Amino acid sequence: MVDWGAGAYERTAAELAPVAQAVVERAGLSPGENVVDVACGTGNAALLAAGRGARVVGVDGAPRLLEVARERARSQGVVVDLREGDLRALPVDDDSAYVVLSVFGVIFTQEPAQTLREVARILRPSGRVLVTAWIPAGPIDAMLAAMGRIVGRGTPRASAERFPWADPGALDLVAAEAGLALDRTTRAELPIRAASPEAYIAAAQEHPMAVAARPVVERAGVGDEVREAMTAVLRDANEDADALLVHSPYVVHELRSA
Repeated sequence: MVDWGAGAYERTAAELAPVAQAVVERAGLSPGENVVDVACGTGNAALLAAGRGARVVGVDGAPRLLEVARERARSQGVVVDLREGDLRALPVDDDSAYVVLSVFGVIFTQEPAQTLREVARILRPSGRVLVTAWIPAGPIDAMLAAMGRIVGRGTPRASAERFPWADPGALDLVAAEAGLALDRTTRAELPIRAASPEAYIAAAQEHPMAVAARPVVERAGVGDEVREAMTAVLRDANEDADALLVHSPYVVHELRSA
């Protein structure tokens, strides 16, 4: 179980800001529309939507990240209603959202079908949904796979298979059962930069998922091996001779009430 308030997710949130910008632009928000940002984190999409005049509710399960989002909203002079809540039981009224956004948020739910039912519940009949999901490809995915292989050597129990959020076909089936229809899926890439591969891996140690995995890595005594393997993947994929530049592919799913 990942505690998303642990570590320093703010760094990752800053890295993901361009995706939030792209999603909010694609949503075509109008002033006064009711928008819900599900798994809002530090508020990237929620604050952008509020800046366009939308009435925004942001929901997240990590109180510390909500406090970061509140401070960002105050500093930017925008109003966002930020609520602590579970993705499987959103603290939002039925049929209240014109638009639901989730930028790399709902993809971490433990119950995809129930979370999509909640999204459908809060969505107005004419509403629309935009969800981003990582494509299992590219150097960041390869980097995480390298870590998983090493840690998996000393982990007898296989990890649960995750729902393939990037697959339009798989999503369409579950979404339809929840009362949503998939209209379009668009592929894009996020450029990820750092001073060097080594600097990126050092900072990544404070990602909440890395913090959650740390006890397992330490018990197995493979910390140095994991860091070197992850760094080697980034070195091989690096597009910048003087720093680090890699691209991570993702999709934007656009759904509506069925």
